Amino acid sequence: MTIDNLKCFLILAKELNYTRAAKSASISQTAMSRKISAIENELSVRLFQRDHHRVELTAVGQEFYAQILPLIEAYDNAVTQVQNISRDLQQCIQIGVGVYEHALLLPVIQDFVDRYPVSRLNCVQYKYRELLDRFVADKLDLILTSDQFLSTVPQDGMTKIPIHNHPWVLALSQYNPLSQHETIDISLLGSQNLITMHEGSVDAVRGLFQEYFPLSSIDYVNSNETKLMLVNSNRGICFIPSFVDVSAYPNLVKRSISPMYRPRKYYAIYHSSTGNPYTLHLAKLLNQYYHPRLWVQEIEHE
Repeated sequence: MTIDNLKCFLILAKELNYTRAAKSASISQTAMSRKISAIENELSVRLFQRDHHRVELTAVGQEFYAQILPLIEAYDNAVTQVQNISRDLQQCIQIGVGVYEHALLLPVIQDFVDRYPVSRLNCVQYKYRELLDRFVADKLDLILTSDQFLSTVPQDGMTKIPIHNHPWVLALSQYNPLSQHETIDISLLGSQNLITMHEGSVDAVRGLFQEYFPLSSIDYVNSNETKLMLVNSNRGICFIPSFVDVSAYPNLVKRSISPMYRPRKYYAIYHSSTGNPYTLHLAKLLNQYYHPRLWVQEIEHE
């Protein structure tokens, strides 16, 4: 018993005329008759009393009408609500960024909002593991993230756009003697205090840098802002992506490192199956802006 057949029953129960009912349902009179017969055969009851002169509901038909009408109305309301929600979701975009990536979004977001008047734009920041978890759970339409935890989540159905793969730089205070060098040999950093957001133990952090220099000591912070604040106060040094803006920190300078240090690459990622046009528009703008600016032109196959 299909919804379509039940709707035809309700139409005929209202019109009590096969010709008018068929016209209202935009089907032939023969098709209308077949649909009613299909319901009656499935129920093994007679819903209409019909002869050459008139069509009337039987007592069973009247009861069936009373039971079915609210069900079909509820079905139609549910369909309408879902479609409205779908249209609303198509009119918004949920963007997620990691620790640094708001800076990567900045050069294109003005162009995006000028071109595409999206009704609601939500932009939220998380640490990378939570950012990926929310994206995988389909709570975010597009994310800008490092590759730090990409290998830990399923990547089927992801479209990844490389947006930054340049070497990182060293941030340090202008009062640090090493700041006098435009390029700093990484082996000279063994006596420096490292400001880091890495949540592992001191030994774990030492392990990350052991091939570059013997790490002396570390301070832990949980945000880019607090990291740069401590570096600005000459508490220590830190490594940052080259795109990070340090202009708000008057004592802080950025220096190149030798040999080049490139621990992370950055991507814009969205669900390949997305039907959200705003997600696709933003992804296109990011690709157009960043592809010519990549340090090494590379095609990602992960």
